[in-house]
Amino acid sequence: METIANKKVSMAYLQEYELRAKKKFGQNFIIDPSVVRKIASLSHGGDTVVEIGPGLGALTQQLALMYKQVIAYEIDPHMVEVLSSSLSELDNVEVVLQDFMKADLSRFKGQKVSVCANLPYYITTPLLFKLMELDVYGMTLMVQKEIGERLAAKPNTREYSALTIQIQYYFDVKTVMNVSKESFHPRPNVDSIVVSLTPKAVEMPYDEKAFFAFVKACFQFRRKTLTNNLKTLNLDVDYHAVLTSCGIDEKVRADMLSYDDYIKLYGVLYA
Repeated sequence: METIANKKVSMAYLQEYELRAKKKFGQNFIIDPSVVRKIASLSHGGDTVVEIGPGLGALTQQLALMYKQVIAYEIDPHMVEVLSSSLSELDNVEVVLQDFMKADLSRFKGQKVSVCANLPYYITTPLLFKLMELDVYGMTLMVQKEIGERLAAKPNTREYSALTIQIQYYFDVKTVMNVSKESFHPRPNVDSIVVSLTPKAVEMPYDEKAFFAFVKACFQFRRKTLTNNLKTLNLDVDYHAVLTSCGIDEKVRADMLSYDDYIKLYGVLYA
């Protein structure tokens, strides 16, 4: 079976079906076989793996060599037509023609799966939270470099954000691979990063939705001090006294605090 992650092979499929990459679906096809082999090898194991946006099937093909079952969600009906040909020799791949954001994931209830995917860059964050509905061994995700750096960021860095805190609450996040823009057709404007997300055993003393809404509000204006962001909450409190009681300097910005700092602060304000 020929390797799909090859420029000659990929172009041949596109020409045969008179197709080109669609910007509205964030399509960029991997043409470097070493990239898809490495990404597949970094996935988390188990019997079943879920992929989003298989495109021509470059990563799908490699995953099918490692897993008993690959379930790939593809939004573009033209790509599904190509996949019926490119993956025809593989009997352990199920291609689902559906927008993953609208997918009913109850089919996976009681089943633990891995996720391995090249996420469309224009909708990465919503997809991350949709994927969190699954019970996973782990997720191996190729994302835009900027997003990947944000997911793995540390406090007091430019990349650190409310998203960082929320994702790192649920997962251990590691950057496992850098991918050059030259590995794609068409060539995107940015490089990519592959991140590995391994679930944590978590237990928060507060309502998670309310807590993370609070954290997001604290990051509302990144250049302002935390005190100024807290004032947007319109609480009748002395913020100087609150921060002092938590051992937090009133001049700090939101990106200087850890998850534990936010838990302590939330407890003083709302508990």
